[in-house]
Amino acid sequence: MAVIADPTKFIAFSPPASLLEADERSNQEDYPSLLSDLDSASIPASVLDYEFENGRRYHAYKAGSYPLPNDEPELERIDIKHHVTLLLTGGNLHLAPLVNPKRILDIGTGTGIWAIEIAEQYPHAQTSRLDRWLDLELADSDDFQVPENVHFEIDDCEAKHWTWPEDFDYIHARYMIASIGNWAALIRKAYRHTKPGGYFELQELDCRFTSDDDTLLPTSSLCHWSSLITEAAAKYNRPVPRYTDYLAWFEKAGFVDIQQALFKAPTNPWPKNKLLKEAGKFQLLAHIEGLEGVSLGLLTRGLEWKAEEVKVLMAKGLHHRPQTRGEQPAFTRQQSPLYRHRRTQ
Repeated sequence: MAVIADPTKFIAFSPPASLLEADERSNQEDYPSLLSDLDSASIPASVLDYEFENGRRYHAYKAGSYPLPNDEPELERIDIKHHVTLLLTGGNLHLAPLVNPKRILDIGTGTGIWAIEIAEQYPHAQTSRLDRWLDLELADSDDFQVPENVHFEIDDCEAKHWTWPEDFDYIHARYMIASIGNWAALIRKAYRHTKPGGYFELQELDCRFTSDDDTLLPTSSLCHWSSLITEAAAKYNRPVPRYTDYLAWFEKAGFVDIQQALFKAPTNPWPKNKLLKEAGKFQLLAHIEGLEGVSLGLLTRGLEWKAEEVKVLMAKGLHHRPQTRGEQPAFTRQQSPLYRHRRTQ
């Protein structure tokens, strides 16, 4: 991947234009054929200690604290979202203006794909990967080569104390919604473990789907689903912040030079712009393949639904309607705020 010396010069740190141009020739009925050429290769997972629930595999470390699965379909969804993020950010793994960072921390590393790529981009940096369920045996897999400057840590990022003896030049966290109980406390911990002059970059999304041209109705099945997910997450003590909520937490933690970049992530290939159309294709793939995994744990634990009820919801409104011009119109998108923050000298 080409490395951009100063990625921030290509990024406008402000909300995007209010409207994106749609490709009127785009036919949603052709979406299955659009997806047929996408290869969502996943990273295989070996077994440490897991629990199984409603046909999905979950981590057993502090069992129940994380409502999303960690089986192969979920790993595929995570890697697809990684690709979508790279498309939206011009191929950049970070937006913070890093200069030869020596110590990097990736919180909630998931499959580890970001940590591996950042370690390759900065071969002289030591990259630590922190996750509740990361599989240590992945390092021994023939299909999963880990650079020597990447180190694994399985721990709870919300634990009272982090135990690293040295602070970090750069801390990265991404797509942690529905997994954090106290966002303000997490951000304070990141501040305490960021070196003076270092950066904490949070790449998050707001799962409340919107459209800036009002083509996505509040009564749509997709909006109904997002409302259920946010309600379930709140009852499960994993509230989903709005993208406007983070700024005050960063300021109170002590960060300065806080900058926010908003990206529109189309949920299907409706945009005329080729890059955004490609992002929409992969977003649609992630939704079709991954929304059941996102929904099962949250709705059965948070709202006490039965697994059968969740699967009916998937069949009625989410696995099929993204391919039609029904209740989920072509013009839907998510707001994806990415923040970068600098600790004071």
